[in-house]
Amino acid sequence: MAKNSVDAYGASGKTNLLFFDPERLVLVTDVTSPLYDPRVDLPVNEDLARNIDFQGVLQPISVVKNTETGETEVAVGRQRTKAARLANEWRRARGEQPIQIPAQVYRGDRRTALTAIIGENELREADTPLGRAEKMRRVMALGYSEAEIGTIFGCSTSTVHATLALLDCCAEVRRAVESSRINVTHARRLSKLSPEQQGEKVRELIAAGEHVVGHARARAQRAVIGEAKPKLRNRKEIMHELSSSSGERAQALRWVLGLNATDEECP
Repeated sequence: MAKNSVDAYGASGKTNLLFFDPERLVLVTDVTSPLYDPRVDLPVNEDLARNIDFQGVLQPISVVKNTETGETEVAVGRQRTKAARLANEWRRARGEQPIQIPAQVYRGDRRTALTAIIGENELREADTPLGRAEKMRRVMALGYSEAEIGTIFGCSTSTVHATLALLDCCAEVRRAVESSRINVTHARRLSKLSPEQQGEKVRELIAAGEHVVGHARARAQRAVIGEAKPKLRNRKEIMHELSSSSGERAQALRWVLGLNATDEECP
């Protein structure tokens, strides 16, 4: 006789898991509601939507029944719900079956639901760059492409490539990335050098950024790594470039500045 799931897994108990069409779930926008979270107004995370389109919603959300309206409201999982809606738009356009969202009933007091929202979003610990690189390597070993890995991790293919390059770096470079003294892009550049050269260059990078922060640190380390000058950022720089440009380049710069072809190009 087959065992039930509690016996089969040695669990202490079980609860019912519900499945919903994400369009039928209500995202609370009333600021006076205990279920309101300002992040409900954030743009849809398209990286998350691509991940959901690829492998579904893996972590159940939490829902609560509004006894006054009879609607099912999302207590925890707003971004997953919004992303699932977008993923289903893509799936319907391709003629594929829409995804349903797994959900558990929030058992706490509706009046204190905010504490659950905070706990869900604020107590997570982000993975380290090296930890992400190791996981990407293991997924790639299963036969996934860099593009598919990017979908799984919610990043671009170039980010996957840069992160994987960290595994080709010496221990000194890895430690510098883990401690945020250099970034993953620097590590990717260093991965092309010999271990001895990596060690020398990473020490230069650390020294260059030791007593500066923000843009000053980025500029100092960029000089060490030999990166090209960053793209034009302010109006003065763009105007200077426009003064010596013509054709499509000049047209593009005018567009950035919000100028028409007949406008005076004055600072």
